[in-house]
Amino acid sequence: MSTRVLAKRRLVTLTLLRRESIGGLYHVLTFEDPDGSVALPGQFTMVRGAEWGDAPLLPRPMSYLSGGNTPSILIKVIGEGTVRMGRAEPGEPFTLLGPLGQPWRAPQPGRRVVLVAGGVGVAPLLFLARRLAQSGAPKPIAVYGGRSARDLPLDDELAELAELHTATEDGSRGTRGRVTDVLGELLAADQDVFTCGPDRMMAKVAELCAARDVPCEASLETPMACGYGVCLGCPVPTTDGAYVYACTQGPCIDARRVDWSRGDHAPKKGVHAPKGKS
Repeated sequence: MSTRVLAKRRLVTLTLLRRESIGGLYHVLTFEDPDGSVALPGQFTMVRGAEWGDAPLLPRPMSYLSGGNTPSILIKVIGEGTVRMGRAEPGEPFTLLGPLGQPWRAPQPGRRVVLVAGGVGVAPLLFLARRLAQSGAPKPIAVYGGRSARDLPLDDELAELAELHTATEDGSRGTRGRVTDVLGELLAADQDVFTCGPDRMMAKVAELCAARDVPCEASLETPMACGYGVCLGCPVPTTDGAYVYACTQGPCIDARRVDWSRGDHAPKKGVHAPKGKS
């Protein structure tokens, strides 16, 4: 893994190169960037259609699935913004502000990397898995969960880069149950965990890792409107009674710093939803 040198954010208008539908609700949007995005795994971008007009007004925070000359994002169609993204056609212009936030830290030497994903939380972890493969690092373990097999987008791509274990609540793929049920059986003292997904899932992952003294970094999913610390809409409570802002001090952060028991960082009405959704 390269050293953690962050590039300056830039606001650019990029053309949609292609939109790949995955089972209807999930889509991968790939853009054409002649100058090349220098995003690192774990960082995100604020995305908005350049021709959307006044509604929806705010850009959408999306984790990078890839960078370079063809940066991409993974979305799940839920709200007005992602509905429009899910209907976008090649050639449509979008504005992207990024790269934003803190990327994943470098895995600790001598430890087996474990990637724990839920739903669209797979995007920054798949980006990380690709970088690990490029660096020649040992293949990581990946634990990926969702409500059903339909909620495991990009699982085939992840399986090519990692030792994949899946869990679905309805039993349609892998183990019947939650992703943390599988993680509990796989977790070992010599591992290094990286997780992204719903708050409840990450809270349980953090709890399991803390109980076994396993390092764990989480990618926070919080409401945000600007993405770079101006709107102050993304405070996350910490165990010392303070707060960190997910957009500038996160989204990737030591899971032990987060006070998962407090609900202050739940989505608030009128403020943008978590990365990859809305």
